[in-house]
Amino acid sequence: MKIIRSLSLIFVAAVSFNICFAQTVDEIQAKYIAALGGREKIASLKNIVQEANMEVVGMQMPAKIWIVYGEASRQEVDLQGQKLITFIGKDKGWIINPLVPGSTGAEPIPDEAVKSAAGNLMPGGELYNYKENGYTATYEGVDTVNGKPAYTVKLTKGDYVSTYYLDTDTYYISRNVVKASVMGQPVEQTTGFSDYKKTTEGYVFPFSTTISNPMVGDIKAVINKIEVNTLVDIKELEKTN
Repeated sequence: MKIIRSLSLIFVAAVSFNICFAQTVDEIQAKYIAALGGREKIASLKNIVQEANMEVVGMQMPAKIWIVYGEASRQEVDLQGQKLITFIGKDKGWIINPLVPGSTGAEPIPDEAVKSAAGNLMPGGELYNYKENGYTATYEGVDTVNGKPAYTVKLTKGDYVSTYYLDTDTYYISRNVVKASVMGQPVEQTTGFSDYKKTTEGYVFPFSTTISNPMVGDIKAVINKIEVNTLVDIKELEKTN
């Protein structure tokens, strides 16, 4: 009995050590960067072009996404022959939504929403260079995501709060919760990330994401093709027709 009790204590101590290790933001950040291939690898990421299948309220919709890091992104979703197009630049954004009655073209996206989406234009995401981009970071302890322990890091800039949950084994981001204010109204969005894969060029991306939207429910996207550092014309991404 004493042996069993001693082994149990050793096991608990080992688990506690593994979970408590890397309890500073800088340690977690370093492991996260290493998991994605290292600083040099991330810094060499200039743009990506993705093709994906999206599912919203049971409907399947093909989509294409362009991201030119540090510059702009464009997403086109095929809605049964019509295209929902979203453009986000460094300081402006617009959306073309054919499902909105009376919509005649590109409508501006509120500045606060554009700022909230700025993390998508950063190679490696907000956590990669959070200090250089003006975020304040705090370690919030260990939480659970999909039954697995995850380190929790909160980034803040003004009234913008972005909380990241990183798997304690892989250091991949498993969940991100963003809280911000858009047109004076509080907005919260939760995104889950999974199925991380390494491309032939050695870049690591989550190939499955789920955005929880209170208006339409879960928006799921599965990447079926990704191209890295191809020729992408910013002026083409900005076109509204």
